[in-house]
Amino acid sequence: MKKLIIAGAIIATGASAYILTQQELLPTYPFASTYNVLEYIPADTPIFAGQLEPFPLKDYIASTPNMMTASDHKKRTDSSLPASKFLFNLMDTYQTSLSDADLFINTFGLPDNVRAYFYTLGWLPVFKIEIANEQAIWTLLDKAELESGFTHKKGTLEDISYRIYRWDKSDPINGEVIVAINNGFLTITFNSAYHEETLLAKALGLVAAEESLADSAMIEETIKKHNFDNASLAFINHIEIVKGLTTEDGNQLARQITRLDKVLDMKSVLAEFRNKQCATEFATIAANWPRTVSGYTQLDIDDAQSTIGISTIIESNNQVILNALSAIRGFIPKYTADIDNNVLAMGLGFNVSELSNTLNKIWGDLQTPTYRCQPLAEIQTEITQLGKMIAIVSIGANMANGVQGLSFGLLDYALSKIDNAPQLDSVDALFTVSVDNPEGLFNSIKMFIPELQKMQLTKGSEPIQLSNILPVPAEFNIDPKLVIKGKHIVIYNGEKAKKVADQLTSESLSANGIYNLSYDVKKAFIPLVTATELYDDEIIEESIEDIMLSAEYDVRVQMSIDINEQGLIFKSKLNTKAPN
Repeated sequence: MKKLIIAGAIIATGASAYILTQQELLPTYPFASTYNVLEYIPADTPIFAGQLEPFPLKDYIASTPNMMTASDHKKRTDSSLPASKFLFNLMDTYQTSLSDADLFINTFGLPDNVRAYFYTLGWLPVFKIEIANEQAIWTLLDKAELESGFTHKKGTLEDISYRIYRWDKSDPINGEVIVAINNGFLTITFNSAYHEETLLAKALGLVAAEESLADSAMIEETIKKHNFDNASLAFINHIEIVKGLTTEDGNQLARQITRLDKVLDMKSVLAEFRNKQCATEFATIAANWPRTVSGYTQLDIDDAQSTIGISTIIESNNQVILNALSAIRGFIPKYTADIDNNVLAMGLGFNVSELSNTLNKIWGDLQTPTYRCQPLAEIQTEITQLGKMIAIVSIGANMANGVQGLSFGLLDYALSKIDNAPQLDSVDALFTVSVDNPEGLFNSIKMFIPELQKMQLTKGSEPIQLSNILPVPAEFNIDPKLVIKGKHIVIYNGEKAKKVADQLTSESLSANGIYNLSYDVKKAFIPLVTATELYDDEIIEESIEDIMLSAEYDVRVQMSIDINEQGLIFKSKLNTKAPN
């Protein structure tokens, strides 16, 4: 997990141009006054992500434990191709250096607090990251070349020297990885025989964009609209991607695809999309779902502990679908978001009573207008045929009418070894059904379970011991109970779970979300260490090592899905603590 976290932190997720122009940054980054990366990024870029306000990379690495395993190293070194060896050598250096924050910073020549960008010039990817020690990069690459036998060629453009790595010399498109350092930034991009001659100059920061992100107010407006932290922004521009696929010269991406078409003769593929009807209809859909945007909602980092919150929103202007989806938002209990006291907790908020109306409204909206663009018309025909299935689902939903949500929580568990076999010593867990009329739902359910038919369950009644009714194997060492707490039917086991169940009494039903998940990696894996000690099989030796390392990985994660008037919202929060 850490491998992805650090890579994502370096590439980052943006910030506003306003932050970049503040004078308080200039003493730390003297070249900022003459080199603003946003001036070289076209406003019609399909993809953008940038950490424009310096990210405390050194502190973040220090607060996150390392996860390098023997199996990781073996996978990186098991290759006979020089190009693969070169790549794996860099990956191995990256991973091993994460064990020490100073080592990582020095190895890659990075500042303690770093800015980075990823964007595309049409479809050409460009990655830039701030560099404090240029020589460290060249030393790193020289070492990887020496140990792999994979070498570079030199290139020069104006006053910039760069390295060219050609991955496959037999590749007819002459695909090349370009590595350069200019204006205090490392740039990694690509080149090929099919690129425009000026594209490399733009990627290396020699030619500014005619209409750039710095000239537009897109970054500031997006941050304000979604209440992101000013330090970050990332987006995928659906409108520009659609324009690139359905027009010949609507934007830079479109012109690049047109140029490529002349070389590779893709007319048979493009003709289906590149016509006036498809361009118009796809543009209408893209206008209703214009972008996917992402930014920080929390950023608290020091060398002992780090918490990062990120919100990703699929923007929508389709109020019919947004209103329909909002209607089925249900109830999710508070305990599912408690990342400090759960091993694993999950909640699904779902207003079953509104399911039929929601499905029919969405189904109806997707059938209008009637599309004439062939790919869209085919999809619409398939959607039309879903009417009978929607009717069946709606009938089935009536059986659970009034249900507002389902949730589950594993609060704690313990394993031991008895007679060379794993034994479940204890488990604290609960399962909850949140419903308008819990007594009524229970009476409906017990009609299908003969063992429950003689049981009476009401608010305030004593819990029913399920072990006296349903067969529970003795080796499970559990004594589950069934009870009604307020508007919730709860099955729980253990004292910790009982306390959480009691707290549900005061939680009234409200539409507060669609989905929530939280888990603690360390709490989940510590009991498994006991179980792995039972095995002495070389085949699973690497898996045992991974489990034991995970038990030392002190990290908590929370993720949620919701919807509001701006679109679909995906939130995540990551909390890590430095190893003791």
